Amino acid sequence: MVHKIHKIAVVTDDVEGAVEFYTQKLGLTVVERFANEDDDDYVFLDAGGILLELMPQKTEGHPSGFHHISFEVDSVEDSAQELKDKGVTITKEPFDVGGGTGITLGFFEGPNQLNLQLFHREK
Repeated sequence: MVHKIHKIAVVTDDVEGAVEFYTQKLGLTVVERFANEDDDDYVFLDAGGILLELMPQKTEGHPSGFHHISFEVDSVEDSAQELKDKGVTITKEPFDVGGGTGITLGFFEGPNQLNLQLFHREK
């Protein structure tokens, strides 16, 4: 079902400051930006084969810090159903993020209420 960890996401109150930190101090590179109309962009950075996603705090409405671990799958819908069948709590049903990205997401609960994500992107 799961291919690999796709990304780890954190919420920040200063996306551009975080981009500067991760690129200038740690040598990560920006892979992709997703424009966000009323807030900072969502930014994906390459962290050695796993992405680090920076999520703007204002848009997310969550405190700064860890948000979720994302797992790459072939089908978010099928994977969510498989998890349901195994008794796992789905916290957000599969959805298309829109904007022509080809990205489908779903969220589920891990041990200790850990926020986990299913991720698929049409290539």
